[in-house]
Amino acid sequence: MTLYLKVKKMSKRDELLAKLFSLEGKPSVLEGIKVVEISKSNLSGSMVGALLKELGAEVLKIEPPNGDPAKNISPYGVNIGGIGIPYFIENIGKKIIYLDLELEEEREKLKKLLLSCDVVVDAVKPGYLDSIKLGYQYISNENPRIIYVAISPYGHFTRKAEEFFNVPDSDLTAQAYNGYPSIIGDPRIKPIPLRAGIWAAWMMAAINAVIGVLLALYERLRSGKGQFIDVATHDALAITHKFPVLVGFLFGKSRPAYGFLDYIVYPFSIFKAKNGYVSIATPFDTDFRGLLKIIKRWDLEPDWKYGIDRLSDDIDRLAELHKEICKEIAKYSIEELTRRSESLRKGPARLRRLIGGPIIVKAYTLKEVINEKHWYIRNSLLKTSIDNKDIIIPNSPFKMSETPGRITIQKNNQRFYS
Repeated sequence: MTLYLKVKKMSKRDELLAKLFSLEGKPSVLEGIKVVEISKSNLSGSMVGALLKELGAEVLKIEPPNGDPAKNISPYGVNIGGIGIPYFIENIGKKIIYLDLELEEEREKLKKLLLSCDVVVDAVKPGYLDSIKLGYQYISNENPRIIYVAISPYGHFTRKAEEFFNVPDSDLTAQAYNGYPSIIGDPRIKPIPLRAGIWAAWMMAAINAVIGVLLALYERLRSGKGQFIDVATHDALAITHKFPVLVGFLFGKSRPAYGFLDYIVYPFSIFKAKNGYVSIATPFDTDFRGLLKIIKRWDLEPDWKYGIDRLSDDIDRLAELHKEICKEIAKYSIEELTRRSESLRKGPARLRRLIGGPIIVKAYTLKEVINEKHWYIRNSLLKTSIDNKDIIIPNSPFKMSETPGRITIQKNNQRFYS
């Protein structure tokens, strides 16, 4: 399998859209904004700096004299130019400044940076910068326009925050504090807490922080004043609990792990087809009937006709239906299932009132994703070569026609981090 698929020909529509969203000659929305990021070993803070950098801000990352220990974190020991993959991804284009904050003269250097910048990202131990008189209460007195965003497990106030201020923040501990692992896994077996396979808490915290910064910058245009933004990774991940918590109250019992279940109705899951996997969603009763038509199992309709019959409050009962659906889906190829679903959705409107089109799409592997030309037309994946190795990294997600986000990789990787 090739590392990536070169896009040789695009449709006229794709060419017009590619031109509309091209980067050439376009400014970045945060040009002129200066960010100082202090985030030793906290990749959530680095994610904040990375997103702001993609939007055009100048980002100065403060590291200890020996560098950020996060440089050594990498799956299977694989690195890029001697740098761990997570650190590399989240620090592209930043200017690294090495300071020993245990020394007074080095603190003075940091203070000068903080007083001259627009945004501070504080992702070190809560209260540490205050203890050396470089926290928000000190900097805002001299620089009232400062926007100060702090990221920590429980935030910077409440007794819980005080109790855990000395516990290093990590995505794993944030998920554990939040209860998120309790809703992951197969609900049919004895529940064992499982963490999300991605850095869900860190990512959500970073996104919340960036949104906060952008809103604060907008407010500063009106009032001329900066503000403090307190982000707790627990809070950030809690947004994923909105439905589970509410559904738990409605069911009158704790929400089980999801596994093959959705928040409310079945089927909303991934199934094994003859030649791979598909995701199947049936948001309405008509869609469920459409699925029964596709797999030729009308005999299942009487017991499962309405959404209320397929609510995910009775796991054992739904497991019976799941077993039958899995058995039938395995008889068809991905192409057959998607084609039949599309055919139903394009059918006469009169028929769709009775039999809808379930949403069936192929579940891609990562290897398949990087060979899908769609992502290159959208410029969503960035191809480059470092140390004579071809690599692909996700490009900026900000697709804006006038002020697009961008990631710029220089060929000499060491220049990033000097």
